[in-house]
Amino acid sequence: MASEQRTYGASTPKVKANWTPAFHKIFVDLCLEQTLKGNKPGTHFTKEGWRNIADTFCKRSGLRYDKKQLKNHWDVTKEQWKVWCKLVGTSSMKWDPNTQTFGASEEDWTNYLQTNPDAAQFRYKELQLADQLETIFDGTVTIGETEPPTQRRKQNDGSASSLLPIRVAENAIPYRKFQQHCDAVESRSTVTVQSVQGERNYSIGECIECLDEIEEVEPGSELYLFALDVFLKKDYREIFLQLKTPGIRVAWLQWRKSAGPPLH
Repeated sequence: MASEQRTYGASTPKVKANWTPAFHKIFVDLCLEQTLKGNKPGTHFTKEGWRNIADTFCKRSGLRYDKKQLKNHWDVTKEQWKVWCKLVGTSSMKWDPNTQTFGASEEDWTNYLQTNPDAAQFRYKELQLADQLETIFDGTVTIGETEPPTQRRKQNDGSASSLLPIRVAENAIPYRKFQQHCDAVESRSTVTVQSVQGERNYSIGECIECLDEIEEVEPGSELYLFALDVFLKKDYREIFLQLKTPGIRVAWLQWRKSAGPPLH
């Protein structure tokens, strides 16, 4: 992402944007937070959304990037997401979401890269933070005849004959996104999940330990206390622990919170 770095004249000195993997993760986490809060009603964040991203990024990274630098990184990240969606949505590339690998031959890759050279960055590594980016961008990106990977998987698996239109409701994660999370849990339900002490029993204690490891959820915050109430229901504990990334766990908790009090 070095192409994003820009120099500025002496009259307006600015910190040069250096998007390391750690800074990129902070940025994506903040974009996800603002998306779930309803500060991205369409394809772009509101002024409040950008202000929150800029202020919190400064607090977490110690760097003061202005809106233009953050917007540049947003544009680059969105382009990477579009390239990735088109790549995994192309049948000849044989993307397997379970093994997170491509089954395409060398000839397939050569042919694909001739017309899609930007996809070379994903030849030997997958898109980082793809789950968070799917929540952020899904429904706002049009990629020709291909579809975002989750939509394509649902059709191929025969689990859905049609797709609901995507509407990002204010202060709520779209229902289709929650359904995708549930699908992810169901697809892994036959796998034995091991914890440090052995097989999980989905206890409240396990959930709290997992919750305490999520940096985005401040202990004692409203979302933290809501999660403790959610953990009283075993089905919710299973869903929470089965979700594979902190970002998806936070997204699910936000969705549950927006849907109303937990049902016990």
